[in-house]
Amino acid sequence: MKKILLADDNQNSRKLLEAVLVSGGYKVFTFENGLKALAFLEQNSVDLIISDILMPEMDGYSLCRAVKQINELDKIPFVFYTDTYTSTKDEHFAKSLGASLLLIKPMLMPDFLTQIGALIQSEVQTIQPKNRRLNRTKSPILAKLHTDLGRDKFDKKQYDLVQEREKLLESEARFRDFAEAAADWFWESNSELNIQLLTGGPKALTSSSLINLAESCFNQTTNEFLKLLESRQRFANYVIEFLDENQNHIYLRISGKPVFNQSSVFVGYRGVGTDVTETILLNRRIEHLAAHDELTGLPNRSLFRQRLEYAVAKAERSNKQVLVLFFDLDHFKMVNDMLGHEAGDQLLKLASMRIKDNVRATDILCRLGGDEFVMVMEGASPHDGHRLVRDIIASFVKPFEISSQLVYSTVSIGVSVYPNDTFDPQTLVLYADLAMYRAKQNGRNNFEFYTSDLNFIAHQWVDMEESLRQALRDNQLSILYQPQLNHLDTNKMIGMEALLRWRHPERGFIPPTEFIKIAEQSSIINQIGDWVLDTVCRQIREWADKGFKVPRVSVNISARHLRSDLFSKALITFIEKYRIDPRLLCIEIREHALIEDDNIVKKNLRFIKDVGLKISLDDFGMGHSSIFYLKRWAIDELKIDRTFIEGIASNEDDSNVVKAIAALGQILGLNLIAEGVETKEQVEKLAEIGYYNLQGFYFAAGLTSKELEFWLKKPKK
Repeated sequence: MKKILLADDNQNSRKLLEAVLVSGGYKVFTFENGLKALAFLEQNSVDLIISDILMPEMDGYSLCRAVKQINELDKIPFVFYTDTYTSTKDEHFAKSLGASLLLIKPMLMPDFLTQIGALIQSEVQTIQPKNRRLNRTKSPILAKLHTDLGRDKFDKKQYDLVQEREKLLESEARFRDFAEAAADWFWESNSELNIQLLTGGPKALTSSSLINLAESCFNQTTNEFLKLLESRQRFANYVIEFLDENQNHIYLRISGKPVFNQSSVFVGYRGVGTDVTETILLNRRIEHLAAHDELTGLPNRSLFRQRLEYAVAKAERSNKQVLVLFFDLDHFKMVNDMLGHEAGDQLLKLASMRIKDNVRATDILCRLGGDEFVMVMEGASPHDGHRLVRDIIASFVKPFEISSQLVYSTVSIGVSVYPNDTFDPQTLVLYADLAMYRAKQNGRNNFEFYTSDLNFIAHQWVDMEESLRQALRDNQLSILYQPQLNHLDTNKMIGMEALLRWRHPERGFIPPTEFIKIAEQSSIINQIGDWVLDTVCRQIREWADKGFKVPRVSVNISARHLRSDLFSKALITFIEKYRIDPRLLCIEIREHALIEDDNIVKKNLRFIKDVGLKISLDDFGMGHSSIFYLKRWAIDELKIDRTFIEGIASNEDDSNVVKAIAALGQILGLNLIAEGVETKEQVEKLAEIGYYNLQGFYFAAGLTSKELEFWLKKPKK
């Protein structure tokens, strides 16, 4: 049985490699640093050495150097396995020390075993350690002299190795400290924590101390930073707010590690820094957009949900009431169609201002989307709500002046009351919505409070849900595919989005906006999601069997489906059933799915990435956008919401939002797709900003699988 020595200070990595090597039929000896490994090698034989590079006490470079300087060990093949030193220069340096291979973490374990096995078969000859015991002679004097000479040589050799190791470790430590990823400049402090050396960065830092910087910490607590400094510990990625030499407020991200001399005396800190002002300001802008409607400046759906849940929880503690008001502008679509989208946008802004003029300072008005608004009234009685809605309806009697024209628009309002109607926040919204629809049915320009007889509308939802179940059983659902094109590469198709369609045998075509919302209220959305995944995977297999080169297909998955513990099993089942390359599938999710504090959601998101699928964030900019969530879940792609694309050619605000998102995508290395592209002017404006991956009716509507074959690369004859 071949023997392998493994040196790695990471316990998890060490155990994993040991298990893999043992399963491959090798006997493995593991050590957490180079010194212990070297001590073992001085007394034992192995067929191969595998070592990490960054390790305490003696790193991998020093271990390799020491092994290759010992005649009894220098023929043993030496392999570096690292995730830090990965450049071509690093590989050349490793081989100059005598290493046979430099492998980069992480590797697929079958590939790892193949390379290790090949190296052992081609190079390894078991090296038997020489008998290091002294031959005893009959002369005690000669034996003592022999022993003394051997001890002197060994002591000198050990001293030389220790000195050389110390110099190498110190030199390497400086290099590692100064070469931290994404560093713009380097700094050093003395033992009093005053910054003395600065290569780049704001000059004003040289008159600062780490204590002062900790007191202006931006992203973490000052006390936490100070405790690390007091205990002389490493700190990383602390963002500080700082005044530069021109008295400008800037944000700096700094990292540092303590430095000790050979006598273990603390001599200061050494570290790196980066100016992240632009990123911080951009993140603030994105987070504001994520929580607020760009058009009206009101809180959006995501922030409304948080405020409502907080208000209900507060009312429960104080035994008070909460009112939810649901607003919808009457005949808004007619204004939009007759006067144009800009006039419609202006009406929405003026209408929101007119509502706000009538509400209390503590009331929270939000825009859900389109011409729908919703409001939370804390500590208010139904009588208060009755008086308020009458005032709001009366205020809409006066026309709006838009583009020198008088536009008349009324409003319909629905009201629900906590805890009278329900204890559940989301049901409160549903009941207010139902009441608003009753107000519209009663002639508009009116209001209704929720009553139990409105449940007949809820029954309509139940009927729709049952119809959806019947649609699954009777194959009434179908999939269309909308191409995604690279405008820079002569409109080459880079992917497509699967679009769900429902044609009812009696009602005809039913838009997704009518049934998806209902489906998401129950588990039927999970069955629909599974059906879509199965259908798309089967279609990819069919195209591939015909010889077509199939680009990536994006499939929308609801937040409720992600909360299912059966999702990951279904996904891998369809991939394996149709022998699909996971890289041909992209999972599209909405932004609110990322903030679900649910272990199953987290597990499913990790599973999607582990399997090899991409994750696309749909309708970006309309929900709870956050750089934290983009980085946490390793999002691959952002799809810019069509709301911003509609006005990009004529609205400077929309154009600036798209530019900001483009900058964010570039910083995070994300793919960007603009959806809802409908005009040549939008295409040209997007290309000017730097968007080349486009999707929309300007290029193609949803196509059947047969129609799409004309877009795919033809099979070679």
